[in-house]
Amino acid sequence: MAKNDRKLILVRSDLLENAMRITAKEGKTMFAFTNEIFGRAIEAYQEHITLAEVLEFYKMIQTSKSLECVVVPLDVVNYMTKELYRTGKEKLLDQWYESGVWNGSYLNMKFQEEDKLEVARRFIKANLWNLDEFIVKSTKEGITVKCFSPSLNTECAQMLARFLQGILNSLGYTVKSNKCLRGIVILKLEATTKETSPQDNESLKSEKLYCES
Repeated sequence: MAKNDRKLILVRSDLLENAMRITAKEGKTMFAFTNEIFGRAIEAYQEHITLAEVLEFYKMIQTSKSLECVVVPLDVVNYMTKELYRTGKEKLLDQWYESGVWNGSYLNMKFQEEDKLEVARRFIKANLWNLDEFIVKSTKEGITVKCFSPSLNTECAQMLARFLQGILNSLGYTVKSNKCLRGIVILKLEATTKETSPQDNESLKSEKLYCES
């Protein structure tokens, strides 16, 4: 087939109308616009990802930027953590918890029309790409969160557990049982009657996590 051969493709009228508005605004022809879309879709497919996944990742990263999250190399995080643990372990863990509450409260506000737990799962998965496994499972009793990564040392596992606890507390869940050790974090939570704000989480923050080396 010649490179410039054209084919007739059927599209929904609402999509076509939106495409026409975009091309008029961008000063593009419909031919150029549709070929760009197809080209990007094929490029994504060749990377074993869909456009929906690309868009979802972009939305979560933009959310992270709004929350002033930054990317730090893991070896730098490990070094800083070990140094801070010597003099201010509890304050550091409290800071991670409070950050989790703030992040969860923001997600709750920004994605009001979506399932909050699913949004939190997507947000965490998009940002913690060093985790080999991240699972959120709903049960009759509540939810279970499991994280696994060989690169996760004990200190980082404890910080991650506190961060997750903060996010989930802000969405209306409290920890019933928990375990964190090198490479593994497991939290079991149940739904509470109300969501937690950054202003009323002192009693929840005091919950201690079981951790071992």
